[in-house]
Amino acid sequence: MKDFFILTKEEAENTMNGFISEISGFIEDNGGAVKTSVLNRQRTSEPLPVPENTECILTVGGDGTMIRAAMRTINSRLPILGINKGHLGYLCDLDESNYREALSRLFADDYEIEDRMLLSGRVLSADGVPESGFNHALNDIVLTSRNGLQVVHIDIYVNGEKLSSFNGDGVIFATPTGSTAYNLSAGGPIVDPKTKLILMSPLNAHVVGQRSIVMDPASKVRATVTRRNQEELSAAVAFDGSTSIPLYDGESIEVVRSDETVRFIKLSQINFLDRIREKLQAD
Repeated sequence: MKDFFILTKEEAENTMNGFISEISGFIEDNGGAVKTSVLNRQRTSEPLPVPENTECILTVGGDGTMIRAAMRTINSRLPILGINKGHLGYLCDLDESNYREALSRLFADDYEIEDRMLLSGRVLSADGVPESGFNHALNDIVLTSRNGLQVVHIDIYVNGEKLSSFNGDGVIFATPTGSTAYNLSAGGPIVDPKTKLILMSPLNAHVVGQRSIVMDPASKVRATVTRRNQEELSAAVAFDGSTSIPLYDGESIEVVRSDETVRFIKLSQINFLDRIREKLQAD
């Protein structure tokens, strides 16, 4: 592996320039080729052109940068490796102290690939007719009120059968990769990112006993929003905190496992539980 494409976020471009030049110099000094680009500030899922002959995408930043890069280059099917310059990185395998050793292993083709599952979601009308195509998410699909001060009424269906109803701030549908993101903050379970599961965690549900649920990846889940009065505004559904789509009275978000995957390069020998203990500073 010799040809690399480095991505960072636009808002950090100036502060990252020196470090990216350092990485680029190391790659070129070892006979490799490298091109760089930035992810613009606009939250979008539009595909990002990847230079011809690229063998690996390197991201410089935090988990958010890695997720944005993964979703915007998903059609390339290229493996991704993150170099952490953020605050708390569960996804990024590397940092400033070990990237040289890691790149040397990539030059020698000494690495593993992990396929991470994605979720897909689309909006359904009150009659169950699709109103949008599928959008993908590596971390989560989150339904909330469009007015953060209002609760929403949500009915949950799994494979066509009603599971529950509750009023609350919303609901999170997370992948195993996203279990350590918003799902974790909402009290949801942490699961190994290599597994294939759909996690559902309510956000501040006004129902005693409403808990997170771990579902079969083949499940088809639907969350329907219902206005309780004329003053309530519509809800919205966000994909990895980026693409946002409004939901109106009676409309639903349908969530399924995506046919697509994201390919992560794995170099670290630290297993999942060790990483969780390290990041959460557990004993």
